[in-house]
Amino acid sequence: MPRISIKTNILTIFLILIGLISFSILFSQYYFSKKLAIESTQKTFALISKNIHEHLKQEAQHTKNILQAKSRHKDILEPITFNPFHPAIHSIIQTLQTKKNFYAMYIGHPNGNLYEVIHLSTESNLLTTFNAPKLSEWLIITIIKDKIQKAFLDKDFKLITKNIVSKNYDLFTRPWYKQALHVDKVISTMPYKFTNIDEMGFTYAKELETKGVVIALDYTMKQVNSILALQKFDNKSEVFLTDKKGKKFASSAFTSTSNNAEIDTNLIQALSNKNIDTILHYTHYDNQYYSMLCSLATDDIFLGIKIDADQLLQPYKDNLEYSLFIALILLLVSIPIIFISTNLIVKPIQKLILENDKIKHRNFSKVEEIETNIIEFRDLSHSFLSMSQSIQAYQKSQEEMLDSIIKLIAEAIDTKSPYTGGHCARVPEIAQLLLDEANNSNEGSFKEFSLTSKDALREFEIGAWLHDCGKVTTPEYVVDKSTKLETIYNRIHEIRMRFEVLWRDAQIQYMQELLNNQDINLAKEALHVKQTQLMQDFNFIADVNIGGEFMDESKQERVKEIASYEWQRNFDDRAGIGEVEKLRYKNTPKVELPAQEKLLDDKSFHIIERENFDYESYEKEGFKEEVPKYLYNYGEIYNLCIAKGTLSNEERYKINEHVIMSIKMLEKIPFPPQLSNIPEYAGTHHETLIGTGYPRKLTKNELSIPARIMAIADIFEAL
Repeated sequence: MPRISIKTNILTIFLILIGLISFSILFSQYYFSKKLAIESTQKTFALISKNIHEHLKQEAQHTKNILQAKSRHKDILEPITFNPFHPAIHSIIQTLQTKKNFYAMYIGHPNGNLYEVIHLSTESNLLTTFNAPKLSEWLIITIIKDKIQKAFLDKDFKLITKNIVSKNYDLFTRPWYKQALHVDKVISTMPYKFTNIDEMGFTYAKELETKGVVIALDYTMKQVNSILALQKFDNKSEVFLTDKKGKKFASSAFTSTSNNAEIDTNLIQALSNKNIDTILHYTHYDNQYYSMLCSLATDDIFLGIKIDADQLLQPYKDNLEYSLFIALILLLVSIPIIFISTNLIVKPIQKLILENDKIKHRNFSKVEEIETNIIEFRDLSHSFLSMSQSIQAYQKSQEEMLDSIIKLIAEAIDTKSPYTGGHCARVPEIAQLLLDEANNSNEGSFKEFSLTSKDALREFEIGAWLHDCGKVTTPEYVVDKSTKLETIYNRIHEIRMRFEVLWRDAQIQYMQELLNNQDINLAKEALHVKQTQLMQDFNFIADVNIGGEFMDESKQERVKEIASYEWQRNFDDRAGIGEVEKLRYKNTPKVELPAQEKLLDDKSFHIIERENFDYESYEKEGFKEEVPKYLYNYGEIYNLCIAKGTLSNEERYKINEHVIMSIKMLEKIPFPPQLSNIPEYAGTHHETLIGTGYPRKLTKNELSIPARIMAIADIFEAL
């Protein structure tokens, strides 16, 4: 089979796929179509803006012309009284009837009086708003000082009813009145909402030649809303007018009762940034829009046009879907060709993955070269084989080095004590023999048990070798303590020397009695009795020091009795001691010499404090072995009165603590997953099945079979 490079193989696949690049043309077509649609939309937006601008300009001019003409009527200057039929009423009504957008017209005089005519039929809710009688067509409001009169007329201008109420109204504070004063032209206010009809609109006003007389006309946005509605693209689009703060006052979406509303947040931001006359694309409430803001007559009013992006681009999307359908058919046809081509690459890769898994699981001896016609894959396979052999050799050397270190540690621990020498070396052998029997047994707890894999056996063996590694922290004199008074040396020699002192004291007393002409026979008898007693007492203390199976209370009492003997010390007991030992004397008062000393004593400097011990962490780690208050207690009476053996509670805990230290030391080692049980195997060799062992007092259900085997092997070797 001819061999080709991976580059050639991939190139063949890409040559086939080049034909599929035609798909990109579809997307390019969509992109440019979209761009064209946006440009067309921008032009349409500009045209709408121009039309609306012309319309508003014409409407404003028409309204201003009306006010300009009305301002010349002399009847407007007639005084305002509570007579609803002011001389200018017919002229005003005629004006309001010309356009539905004209809601109300009013006259303000410099004395603060106001005359207003409202066309009630312009809005359906006005009758209810003003509590008007049926058949009311017109409302005449007259305000004179603090009185306001409402007069309702029917369509034939006949008075239906009227009423007067008290109400404060200050004409001079009204914006339309204040703006119109002293301006020789018609003014218009910014759009605002007419309270009575809940409709947006302008107020146009003109001051007459007679100063202080102003005629005004309210113009609603109803017709503007209708014109804006005619400019809509579809149901989701909107054409609106807004001020520079983003408040809409006219919209194609407004009904006659619509309230003032804000434009979208994105458009408000565009206004703030003066982003005018450009197409904006944004998302609002999960809908995408194209929009544009255009300035109108002033810098305070803007035309906004918003169209749904999906609606705008839907025709182009439909064309794209059709093209994609054709492309999909071509793709389905090309799939078999691609499949055949990619198989040439995929199959060797899959084989290499299998070989890589063998390396991953450290099955180095099973790694093989794969058969492939791709040169690069063949070379990679050869590299896999070479790499697996190198890793295998390196792993073996690392295991041998680790084994050597482990056995070195075990040998060092065994060498510390002649009494336990060889223990760390023999426990793994015994444990392995027990494990073999457990693996071969199909009875009881061993029915489902099997520990035969190479990693599991190595894990078990290392746990056995390191089970006593914590003993490196246990002092030799505690491990090898053969007498009760032994620390770094056997303190029985100190005790014996004190007895020697008492012996000499007895002889000196005998000599003094002879010098004092005492009866020689009585003196000899007293000396003999005293020395015999001392010899018996020392022999008793020396025998007690050896330690035995049990020491009863009578012997403990005799120790305390002997301890009460006194001898004289003439030398400073703090001279010649080290700095650390001096610290233990801080609670012992210094006495004047010569001083009387007890033959045996428990002194404060015999106590070694347990410092910086974290009891909380100790409990959290599950250790339940009771911790003595002191690290060591070297008290002579305390140690001689040990009831069983030679170890005090403190020393026994120190020896038992080697298991805790083994656990802590091993848990700090970052063992790989296949060796993760080593701390458990090594740290449970002093546990029992009934929860009486240490340090965690584990029970049968909490101990794995390998852990139980380790405990039995340790006990068996010790026996």
